[in-house]
Amino acid sequence: MIRFHSKAPVFLMLLAILYASCTKIDTTGVGSGLIPGVDNIGTFDTTLNIIANTVDDVNACDSGISRNDLQTVGIIEDNVQFGSSKAEMYFGLKPRAYPFTIPVAEGVSVEVDSVVLVLKYTHSYGDTSVPQKVNVYELGRPLQPDSLYSTCDRQLLAVDAELLGSQEFIPARLKDSIHALNEDDAGQLRITLKKELGEYFLANKDKLINDSAFNTYFSGFAIIPDETVGGQALNYFDLTSPATRLSIYARATVDTIVDTMAINMTFNEYSGRANYIVRDRKSSEITQQLSLPGVGDSLLFIQTTPGSYVTLSIPGLKTLPNMVVHRAEIIVEQIYDPLVTQFRVPKQLLLETRLPQDTTRFVAVPCDFTTNELVAGFSNYGGVAKQVISGGQQVARYTFNVSRYVQGIVTRGNKVYDMRLSAPYYFRNEKEYLDECKNAIGLFYYPMNSLGDGSVKLAGSTQGANRIRMHIVYSKL
Repeated sequence: MIRFHSKAPVFLMLLAILYASCTKIDTTGVGSGLIPGVDNIGTFDTTLNIIANTVDDVNACDSGISRNDLQTVGIIEDNVQFGSSKAEMYFGLKPRAYPFTIPVAEGVSVEVDSVVLVLKYTHSYGDTSVPQKVNVYELGRPLQPDSLYSTCDRQLLAVDAELLGSQEFIPARLKDSIHALNEDDAGQLRITLKKELGEYFLANKDKLINDSAFNTYFSGFAIIPDETVGGQALNYFDLTSPATRLSIYARATVDTIVDTMAINMTFNEYSGRANYIVRDRKSSEITQQLSLPGVGDSLLFIQTTPGSYVTLSIPGLKTLPNMVVHRAEIIVEQIYDPLVTQFRVPKQLLLETRLPQDTTRFVAVPCDFTTNELVAGFSNYGGVAKQVISGGQQVARYTFNVSRYVQGIVTRGNKVYDMRLSAPYYFRNEKEYLDECKNAIGLFYYPMNSLGDGSVKLAGSTQGANRIRMHIVYSKL
């Protein structure tokens, strides 16, 4: 039996008053957080200005390219905001086992018909209607499967490397279905190579007894975009897919019976890989926003690594009174530009704080980030692009929940940090530590964006109502 307290009517009346005062609810851009409505009686809000500056380092490198991640090749000749980009792919394809053998009886005649390099296509970044061309060469040195190569590390080609093959293509058509020997697939870039390469492997098959021996005969492939043809997209391929392979198509003849076969080499435990990406800003818009004015840049430019980032300073945090912080978030919006609609924004931005004792090191915002966010997909911390309508156009908005960080500043006198906003390929923490709220931050290596995939122009410090800003909803103490 449910018992009601004798003072229940008074309690219900107070509950009704409380409900009436909170009916104005603001759902934040992060999605799931509800904060009390601002009534300027018990709940208030304020907006702090952010001094934000674009920082560009065209020589920036990413040295942790994972062997399981997508690799990119292609050219963007002209992005009016960021200039040009070029990506080259280097990798090895190896026999599935050693010693290298072919499935025919001893003494059976085998003749090579063709040699095809197949790359499993996933997507492109840029204008996929513009034709491109890639050229294939042999590398000058084999890549080690357990090494991490930098995006600035351009691999040398073999001395006087001859052209093994070329292919011109339109990226938008790479999704089309392919019907080849014993195969029905879609999403492939197929490059016909010189038949002599297949004949070379078969002629020396008895010597290819292990991986070291194989490397003395062939170092691997370099796929380089042809700058004379140009292009407007970076194209992404999955080396680990079974569809990626070197296929030697051959005929085995026994008496008058001809058997057609495909001898495949794949990306496996013996294979190394590297991805070289170079940026050239030319006279693009970003070059006009690199003077680091004291009031902040009017426009901000972020390009997925290797690329540019934004530094943030919020002086107003140092003068806030003690309060109850219901919600504090940093909001940044894309500036719509009809000239670059084919270049999508980064799917996720990352907000970090600079350590005063080590100004070269950035870590997650203290108190608001825990490693649980890696499992939850940053659902509370924020940073995932959300589509909103601004000025009649659909643009991306990024929000970051820094409520606990701000609460620690106003209540406990925690440090106010300079920040960095970027679009990294990976979010890494390579040293365990406790943050100011005693959250244990362990080692992690978390994927955020495909390498070089994404760029965005954002409203800066002086862009009026849509400027980058910190919005705080609070109650007085």
